[in-house]
Amino acid sequence: MHNIFIIAKREYLERVRTRSFVIMTFFIPLLMFGAILVPNLLMNRTSGEAKHMVVVAADRDTAEMIRSRIEQKQDEEKSGDKADGKLGQKRSLTPSRYTVEVSTNTADSERSALTQKVKDKQLDSFLWATPEAIKAGKIDFVTPDVSSVIENGVLGESVAEALRRSALKSKGLTDDEIEAALKTVKVEAQSPMGKNAPNPGAMFFTTFGLVMVLYMTVLLYGINVMRAILEEKTSRIMEVMLSTASAKELMAGKILGVGAVGLTQVGIWATSAGLYATAGLASAGMLKGVITVKLLIFFAVFFLLGYVLYSALCAAVGSMVNSEQEAQQLQFLVMMPMILAVFVIVNIFQHPSSGLAFWGSMFPFTAPLVMFTRIAMQQPPWWQIALSIGLMLATIYGMIVLCGRIYRVGILMYGKKPNLPEIMKWIKYA
Repeated sequence: MHNIFIIAKREYLERVRTRSFVIMTFFIPLLMFGAILVPNLLMNRTSGEAKHMVVVAADRDTAEMIRSRIEQKQDEEKSGDKADGKLGQKRSLTPSRYTVEVSTNTADSERSALTQKVKDKQLDSFLWATPEAIKAGKIDFVTPDVSSVIENGVLGESVAEALRRSALKSKGLTDDEIEAALKTVKVEAQSPMGKNAPNPGAMFFTTFGLVMVLYMTVLLYGINVMRAILEEKTSRIMEVMLSTASAKELMAGKILGVGAVGLTQVGIWATSAGLYATAGLASAGMLKGVITVKLLIFFAVFFLLGYVLYSALCAAVGSMVNSEQEAQQLQFLVMMPMILAVFVIVNIFQHPSSGLAFWGSMFPFTAPLVMFTRIAMQQPPWWQIALSIGLMLATIYGMIVLCGRIYRVGILMYGKKPNLPEIMKWIKYA
């Protein structure tokens, strides 16, 4: 046990002192901070930007209806921004402020003149709503900002609503009747938990983020174990180390040491996320009921189980190969179950109680990701969680025994790429 502790301590300190660990550990929180803060700063800079726009329609009433809806939409977005207030909450989808002018001149010469003005930057944009365009259901919006997909899409919705209102008004409906007919009806999914249920959108994105962190860290640190073993094997350091420690102690020490590095990094990321949320970069109401102590405990449990399982496999692969190229060819086979788990998770987000979700959470090599996702989205019965963890522990024990035998022989094999029959001999005689 003393040797295992010494080896684990060496692996841990060797990695946390590297520049790559420091950069990745603190760069990712800074990157997330920038991804949240920079768009808001840019949005604030562009909000209130005045643009001149011309709405062209053969009928003045139609043109005025379009102008009215565009301005009303802008007022709604502006008042929504003031109501939101906090950084990181929903911002306006149409930050530009349009000054709308109407025209009833639908001649081709007028369109050419307006197009030239847009090219010369004398005009920001114009809307060509001729009767033919309205009948065809395709109205041209000439603007140099064609890449502003969201803003142009919101503008298009405003124009479409204005034309619907104009059509209803031509049928003799009053403004109140038109308002009632076009009133948006929202259908909101309600959890049986009632008011204590977490926000569905926040739950989805938070779960997806945690699953991706779990996926990357398990594979990243499992592969680190493989590379550490390969490096020591090719440099012949392994032979010196075996004079003071057994093969099992070397394998256990490397898995524990690199795993502690992974927990340290994930812990720093979790602390940074908590500080960002406290600082107001995410709404406390949005995250209420999503990130809980229970969820974080399960995250740590499934990280450790998944890490030990895949690290044992990676340790066996690292002991078998003789070069980085050979290791890269075999590590894809180790990664396949985790990649498969990601595809299963996509289905779980839509159907958390499906048969695929159940069996995916029972299969030990996909369970770390799949069962954690099920717990985060819609917690399954406790017996399923216990059975999944039990199957993983049994599989981990079996894989450690199996991979330990491969490791014991493989670390001293040089220059020869083993085949399957030879590996079976290692397992039998080790």
